[in-house]
Amino acid sequence: MKKGILNITRAEFEAFLQEREFPKFRAKQVFSWLYKHNKASFFEMSNIGAELQNLLDSEFYIYRPKIVSILTSVDGTTKLLLELENGSTIETVYIPTEDRNTICVSSQVGCPVGCKFCNTGYNGFTRNLSAEEIIGQYFAIRDYLGDSVKNPISNIVFMGMGEPLLNVENVLASIDAFSTVISARKITLSTAGISNVLSRIAPDLKCKLAISLHAPNDKIRSSIMPINDTYNIESIIDACKIYYKHHGFLKITFEYLMLDGINDSEKCASELVTLIKDLNAKVNILAFNLWNGCHFIPSSALAVRKFVKILEKNGIEAPIRISRGRDIMAACGQLQQEAGHNHS
Repeated sequence: MKKGILNITRAEFEAFLQEREFPKFRAKQVFSWLYKHNKASFFEMSNIGAELQNLLDSEFYIYRPKIVSILTSVDGTTKLLLELENGSTIETVYIPTEDRNTICVSSQVGCPVGCKFCNTGYNGFTRNLSAEEIIGQYFAIRDYLGDSVKNPISNIVFMGMGEPLLNVENVLASIDAFSTVISARKITLSTAGISNVLSRIAPDLKCKLAISLHAPNDKIRSSIMPINDTYNIESIIDACKIYYKHHGFLKITFEYLMLDGINDSEKCASELVTLIKDLNAKVNILAFNLWNGCHFIPSSALAVRKFVKILEKNGIEAPIRISRGRDIMAACGQLQQEAGHNHS
């Protein structure tokens, strides 16, 4: 039975080649064809020779998820609904801007974390994605874009459906694979803070780290993120300190969703300063994106300005992020397992 080559790490693939008396450098060539040139057939890999082409074709397949629907926002953001081999569906988002083209990948079908402001978790959890299903999202975007974009993907963020650190081995394998195409510093892993896992992988985590914090104390955070009862803020900050110790040159991002009357007071801002001041960190200020069935309200522009002013006064960078793809339910917290099948 053939194996999915996207589930094989480069080190494992090198070992496979050497066992069969092919030189190790062939692995780099094959991975280049896969990831840089987007090839879906071993017979299109012109410089590896017919013998190796035939061997690879007999042992491996190159996975591609099925694109079910494509929705494009007025701001250029594109959301793909992808069908996996067992019929499950996930969403992947492509966000082009003037200076970068980012894809937002999912790591699970649904999400088990259950943040109360997030539509993905509201719809429940089905299963983890395999490494090839995570990596396949990259190829789906590449296939969709074709040759129309010269440098199609410059940044990859694990901010789609699911909690990456609850599927950590497959996520790390996909980060390793993506690192053959783009710098690991252009990859960001976003987590709600599974602190025991983060502490374990932090010394060797080569990509950037983003923490979905959304509150400066346990009382508020537990009320909107039940997972905080298991992984509290102190444990998350301790894990961040391990990351900072090993990667101090990489700024940690704390994501902070502004919710009216819940976490947007000036007192909350001051608490947040105290919490993160000893880390090389910035705070991404996020607007709440509405979805049916959610009772939260976005903070007022005045509350946001006051909040940001306190952070900046204390030397903490706090950019206000503009949501992309709201009109197609592609913004943060809006992704679902089922989406409309409209093509645009």
